[in-house]
Amino acid sequence: MPSPISRREFTRQALQSLTAVALIDGLAGHRLFGADVKPLVADWLKELNAISRDCKDEKIKDVEYQKALEDLYRRVDLKALLRTLDFDRIARGVNYRPRGETSLPVDFQNVSGLPTRLVFGRQIFALKKGRSVVPHGHDKMATGFLILDGRLRGRHWDRVEDEGDHYLIRPTIDRTFVPGEFSTISDHKDNIHWFTAESDTAFIFNVHVIGINPENTNVAGRVYIDPMGEPLSGGLVRAPKISRAEANQRYG
Repeated sequence: MPSPISRREFTRQALQSLTAVALIDGLAGHRLFGADVKPLVADWLKELNAISRDCKDEKIKDVEYQKALEDLYRRVDLKALLRTLDFDRIARGVNYRPRGETSLPVDFQNVSGLPTRLVFGRQIFALKKGRSVVPHGHDKMATGFLILDGRLRGRHWDRVEDEGDHYLIRPTIDRTFVPGEFSTISDHKDNIHWFTAESDTAFIFNVHVIGINPENTNVAGRVYIDPMGEPLSGGLVRAPKISRAEANQRYG
């Protein structure tokens, strides 16, 4: 039978235990445990892949995917995501294009528990001040932008009607975006977007699901327009369809 401890010894041991618990709580609160970050990012990416699979398999509509993606973006641990992306190394090595965005590949092989082949496409767009992800829309795609670093002016339009060599579009968003903020597009909502870097450099994390929305008979991909077209009544704009080269020359 163990011998009883004195009141002084009991108090000393209790204080040591409380101090240890407080230290652990403090470390966890400041994310100083290296292993603490990975499960958070891994779970976030797994959920991103799951909702992308649901969209690809037509279990949810593209506008529902937008809502799910926006909810996921609201819950992102941006600092942890930047570490997972090895963002500092990526940012130091960018060879910026003279016009338009520089597209950088994203590799999540270092994140445990993710499928080998992810449903969603992903890349980072890097831009110098004044350069743009030029105005364009998408067919049979849903896309999300998450600002990683810098400040950008982001503009969106709904694509209302196809008029052959023009689109009728209606402005929906025009504001400044900063790190942690986001926007999404689909065939049915905010389809046209245009982002211009206002800071010296800016970085966007882009994810996309291709080959959705079967009622759209167009080929999946980007469609380039000039949103500074003819103003019409009701806030509409008749926006000419242009080539990628023209879009980069005018707005890149």
